[in-house]
Amino acid sequence: MIRLPENPAVRASLYMVIAMASFVCNDSLVKLVGQSLPVGEIMMIRGGFAILIIGAICIHQGALASVPLLRHRAVLIRAGLDLFATVLFLTALMHMEIANLTAVTQSVPLAVALLSKLFLGENVGWRRVSAIVVGFIGVMLIVRPTPSTFTIYEVLAIGIVFAVAVRDLMTKRIPVRIPTFAVALANAVFVTTGGLMLSLAEGAVQPAPWQLGLLAMAAAFLSSGYMFMVATLRLGDLSATAPFRYTIVIFAIVSGMALFSEYPDALALAGMALIIASGLYAAHREAKLRRAAKLA
Repeated sequence: MIRLPENPAVRASLYMVIAMASFVCNDSLVKLVGQSLPVGEIMMIRGGFAILIIGAICIHQGALASVPLLRHRAVLIRAGLDLFATVLFLTALMHMEIANLTAVTQSVPLAVALLSKLFLGENVGWRRVSAIVVGFIGVMLIVRPTPSTFTIYEVLAIGIVFAVAVRDLMTKRIPVRIPTFAVALANAVFVTTGGLMLSLAEGAVQPAPWQLGLLAMAAAFLSSGYMFMVATLRLGDLSATAPFRYTIVIFAIVSGMALFSEYPDALALAGMALIIASGLYAAHREAKLRRAAKLA
């Protein structure tokens, strides 16, 4: 029997690594199935399995009693943004290297800071602004906006970053009385419904049993990643676990090489390094400012 570390900070870091590995497993399975099934159908089938899994968790936690609260405007807007981001992500995933797309999406915290400064009037100092600039230079090294390499899918990747950033800002407006997994259930219902509508437009393809199996596994990994992320946030300081968030890039590189024969080149690796370094620095600055505010 595996014994988990007793130290909450160590356990939170472990949970973060498990969450990141789970998300990459989900993405990898979806990319495999996406070679023969359209995006809408993948969203619908995986979403159906996710509803069953998250619904069971909600029943276990008694969160279904909060379902009427899911009509809250912030919940509905967040779910709509999640649907939009999912369509963009899965479309890009089918045409981009998994490691490159994963690395680009790790710039979301930088986009959140940027949008907070531009539209919410939050104080973002020059150091964090510098980190944002460096991070987006990293994004540019990966997507390379030149006529010979820049495609619509790189545009989608950048769109994902800002869609998820707006979604995360909207999350802060959701009342704390609404359970986390009830919000996740609303997201799953929105994404599944959106997948159904998209599949009707794309034209349905009869899925093989192995495809259904892989999508069921993908839903399980997606739900697992979400659960471990929640456990991480409850156990550990975000600044302490932030470095382990970027293990997702390592897992994505390994997955790309092992499953899809994708090998990031030097420029892409340099871009990944800049995104990770800037993200870590921004998290460090935010933690430092938070501690200073508590002491004031």
